[in-house]
Amino acid sequence: MTVIRDFTMKTMWARQSLKTWTALIMVGIFLFVAQKSFFTKDRQDCPEQPHADILPNAHFRHVDVIRKKEEDTKVVAPATFQGDENVEEPFPIPADDVLKEMSLKNLSRLYHRFVDNVGVLCRNINRLGKLTDGGWEVCHDQRYRPPSECLVYSVGINNDFSFDDAIAREYGCEVHSFDPSMKTKSYRRSEKVSFHQIGISDTDVHIPEGQTGWEMRKLGSMKQELGHDKRRINVLKMDIEHWEWKVLPEAIATGFLDDVTTLDLELHSWIIEKGTYIYEPPAEIYMGYLKSLRQLHQLGFRIYLTHKNLGSCQFKSKFGMMRTSCQEIAMVQTKKRGL
Repeated sequence: MTVIRDFTMKTMWARQSLKTWTALIMVGIFLFVAQKSFFTKDRQDCPEQPHADILPNAHFRHVDVIRKKEEDTKVVAPATFQGDENVEEPFPIPADDVLKEMSLKNLSRLYHRFVDNVGVLCRNINRLGKLTDGGWEVCHDQRYRPPSECLVYSVGINNDFSFDDAIAREYGCEVHSFDPSMKTKSYRRSEKVSFHQIGISDTDVHIPEGQTGWEMRKLGSMKQELGHDKRRINVLKMDIEHWEWKVLPEAIATGFLDDVTTLDLELHSWIIEKGTYIYEPPAEIYMGYLKSLRQLHQLGFRIYLTHKNLGSCQFKSKFGMMRTSCQEIAMVQTKKRGL
């Protein structure tokens, strides 16, 4: 009886062990198949070089932007992408005669799509200053990063020097900050940062002593007054509440931007009529915006980072979509770097 009982116990143990091993083997097979399926899907969905493939192509998903509605008389055919991140990208802003024939809806769409897409890849973006309003970016890639003895013009401060102080500290740049609206006289903020109670415009305005008003200078005039004629401006940052559309054409026409590497801008696409903000400007205003952007493109400036400033800048277009009238863009000068 003892022998039979021992045999029975061994048989039951063997069966239980077999069941356990069978279960483990089945679980292993399931995990292997699931893992293989997951990583196969991952390889199909995610390119091996996300920066090289996704970002450049993000700029070219909207080639229909300048297709015209039936009432438009001219059609602009989009160019084709050549696959190199540094080639002239196929997002042309057409010539003025074509812009004149475009409807307000298409002009608005072209503007907002242009400023909302990147045109060149920066692999190492460095945010300087606050993460909220007040901070700005520079491209830290070797070809664009501020060198030693760099020069920065920061226009539009609103009592926030976080960017100015940060870029002086991190790169050792000489920084000149401009804002005529602050109730602060010009002063030397630190060894590297100087504040000027002067605004930047498309004309020079000198206020006689004893009179009130804002001192204003063209960028070229300011550069000459500061003795920077022969120096390159490595970073030009402007947040000047729509005055950029006066400053940019003048700076382009005089060649000032030929010696600028990084251009950080907040673009404001609104106008004020009788004290009221108009967030969907008329066609001729959009044409002016687009002409300046086209000229920047022709000079070699490409957007590497773009950001919608929301908050009070959000509005619903008369064409139905939600938009922002404040777009922050960071651009780099590509032609001057031999690209």
